Amino acid sequence: MKKGIFIFIAGVMLSGLGFSQHWRTAPLEFYGGISGFHYFGDIGGTSSESSFLGIKDINFSKIRPGFTLGVRYQIMKPLNLRASYSLGILTQSDLNSRNENRNFAFRTLINEFTIGAEFYLIPESEENYYYSIMQVRGGLRHYRQPLSLYVTINAGALMFNTTPKENLATSPNFDNSKSFAVVLPLGVGCKYAIMPKISIGAELLLHLTTTDLLDGYESQYSKFNDIFYSLNIKVNYKIQKSKNRRVGLPRRRLF
Repeated sequence: MKKGIFIFIAGVMLSGLGFSQHWRTAPLEFYGGISGFHYFGDIGGTSSESSFLGIKDINFSKIRPGFTLGVRYQIMKPLNLRASYSLGILTQSDLNSRNENRNFAFRTLINEFTIGAEFYLIPESEENYYYSIMQVRGGLRHYRQPLSLYVTINAGALMFNTTPKENLATSPNFDNSKSFAVVLPLGVGCKYAIMPKISIGAELLLHLTTTDLLDGYESQYSKFNDIFYSLNIKVNYKIQKSKNRRVGLPRRRLF
């Protein structure tokens, strides 16, 4: 009886090895997800003279949706190269801002293509899923670290199309002469493995641009180019390089 229990426990613990997946066997990963975009520029903002480092300029009602698609390739343990495409909307208005009497508003459709790198502060575990049957109450649990954390810096092209609204639509100050800019997205992200090949993630990016016309208006008081933030919720899927179909899957029987 005791020998049978020992064999069963050893079999379950060893079968967890079937979930281990070294990064070299699956360096390629595709991802996609939904995004929220928030603009900061010459239109909108707080009604106060002090924005408190921009925090008061945040207006959750002005966050607009979009999506992102991309691919990453791991060239060494802590470093990934990646390419991304994002489609989204930026919007803002002078309502409840210190320029409310001006009554400008806009809506901008953006297309962003970037390439960049990710450096992992907490690398992805090479063995994402190990299970132990010793925790009887909780059943089988993984005790290897499934969470990873990275910083990322990217560069690319931003194409945009601005639609003026409210008084900006009839203002001679509206300028739609530009529809292209260089963009530098940088930020931080995390991933959580839920299966050997699948993880979910979140990423917060600051998008620095080389234009002050994302809103179609360039103020004489403006000192900086327009910027925007994005929060991306992603699903990631690893592509297995090995032709062995059982890699990353639990073994059926060990005894």
